[in-house]
Amino acid sequence: MYYPHIKETTIKMRKNGESLGDISKKLNIAKSTLSFWCKDVLLSGAAIKKIKTKGKIKSVRGLLKYSELKRRERISRNILQKREGATAVGELSSRDILMIGLGLYWGEGYKYENGEFGFTNSNPYMMRFYFKWLKLWRIEKDVLIFRLTLNEFFRREESNIKLFWINFLNIKKEQFSKTTYIKTNLKKASLKDMGKYKGILRVKVRKGTCVRNKILGAIDHISNT
Repeated sequence: MYYPHIKETTIKMRKNGESLGDISKKLNIAKSTLSFWCKDVLLSGAAIKKIKTKGKIKSVRGLLKYSELKRRERISRNILQKREGATAVGELSSRDILMIGLGLYWGEGYKYENGEFGFTNSNPYMMRFYFKWLKLWRIEKDVLIFRLTLNEFFRREESNIKLFWINFLNIKKEQFSKTTYIKTNLKKASLKDMGKYKGILRVKVRKGTCVRNKILGAIDHISNT
């Protein structure tokens, strides 16, 4: 049993463009009761528009909330899967590093360029791993020569990009030869992530023919297995 003024308040709120759901929450009255009370209420155009607008806003909010929930679930799932992958690999042995490095050199290393022992890549972490692999062949950083290749668009950023490599790999500025510039069209995605652009780094070993031949022999052995 509700007091008459409650019903009057309900009808007034409805005429002002309140949805039955909102009225139900505010007055703690069942929607079925509100629907019965308001069945003969004629809504103005402004009230109908207000109700529809609120409905759309709620729908968008609900969608955003759902999307955020799914985004968090996806992030948590990705973190878990990466941890599982890391656990599956475990601690790398020297042989693990050796074989991974051979695979990298097989794909990105110099195999036909006038007997040069060189490797080219743009991924800083791959380069750092490559250094670790070179140590297995008793090759230290001081016998390495570096050359940076940049898109012409980043000419003014040469010093900063070179400094990044110097700090990240703990190498010396004097080990760099003259930077090479190329003219290629940049994709829109690349322009958005300009801060991530580090160019392409070439690493060449001085007097590395002997070790290079051993590495190519190892690769030949793998390819013929």
